[in-house]
Amino acid sequence: MNSPLLMAAMALSLLAGCGGYGHGARHAQGGMPMPQDGAMMQHDGMHSGMAMMPPAMFRGGMLMAHGGKTLYSFDRDQAGSSVCYGDCAMKWPPYLAPPGASASGDYGLSNRNDGSRQWTYRGKPLYFWSGDQKPGDMMGDNIGNVWHVVRP
Repeated sequence: MNSPLLMAAMALSLLAGCGGYGHGARHAQGGMPMPQDGAMMQHDGMHSGMAMMPPAMFRGGMLMAHGGKTLYSFDRDQAGSSVCYGDCAMKWPPYLAPPGASASGDYGLSNRNDGSRQWTYRGKPLYFWSGDQKPGDMMGDNIGNVWHVVRP
């Protein structure tokens, strides 16, 4: 079966399963690449009528990446720019955007020192907590009184 419709459905299911999840492989903690700064994600190679998908959604009163991983903000970040690198980024992997991602609305993108781009929500860079093991975990909330689950 080589129907264009079947091929498009297969491509969409592959994108839904892996495109835009987690954080970049540059970090020791697991996960899949995510768009930066909460921006809308555009899939190259798909037909122009395909809707763009936001990098995260609110569920149960908290912002979650696709796949259900909780997203956090860091009080020490400065005006849309991350200060979490090195050991910090190992514990709090940034929510990275794939190449070519674009942002709109409350979602944006910020540049990291290594050239990658990180999703932001309302100007705040977004992170995962390495201690969260399954979708919906929010074990990083209020660690050190500076890490917080992103809420509406």
